[in-house]
Amino acid sequence: MKPADAAVLRGLKRRLDRPAADALVHLHGERPVSPTLAAWLAARGSLSARLHRAMGPLAVARLAQGLQPAWSDEHALLGLPATSPLHAREVLLYGAGLPLVYARSVTSQQASRGPWRAIRGLGQRPLAELLFMRRDITRSELCARRLCGPEAQRVGHAWERAVGASPSGPWWRRHSVFHFHGAPLLVCEYFGAHAQYWPHP
Repeated sequence: MKPADAAVLRGLKRRLDRPAADALVHLHGERPVSPTLAAWLAARGSLSARLHRAMGPLAVARLAQGLQPAWSDEHALLGLPATSPLHAREVLLYGAGLPLVYARSVTSQQASRGPWRAIRGLGQRPLAELLFMRRDITRSELCARRLCGPEAQRVGHAWERAVGASPSGPWWRRHSVFHFHGAPLLVCEYFGAHAQYWPHP
């Protein structure tokens, strides 16, 4: 686990409140009981930069990366055929030594060797260093929903393998799709019930 570059995150923080295409959030199904959790699900810009601002120094632990089976609706969200091989990167974001957010980024295997090849070299640096430092990368609107079924179980198991225990309560996912030279990259960020106790983003 490597601390995120503070200078890069400071640069990202300066961009947090500028108007952006991801200003709207579509919330599907049940609404979060906690206003703080709802605010985090709707927070614009770089999640890493917001966590750094709210929690202090941020660190990234890469859990897995490479060719992986699709989860849930990933092929559909990417607009790819159900048979397309996918390249996924899974990380845990830590603040103040505590695990905060589980994140999974997915693109086609072909795009991971083309427009999105830079994700292969990120190591334990935040994906935000790639996504928010270029103006030619576009982002869809954010969508958020409460998880249930196999996807919630997968997130809980991945979290437990990484830190030894899984947070109690429901999991929430927010996702958006980034496009670079026509290639989509799906970024899913998963929040446990513990997020309701965080400072406001």
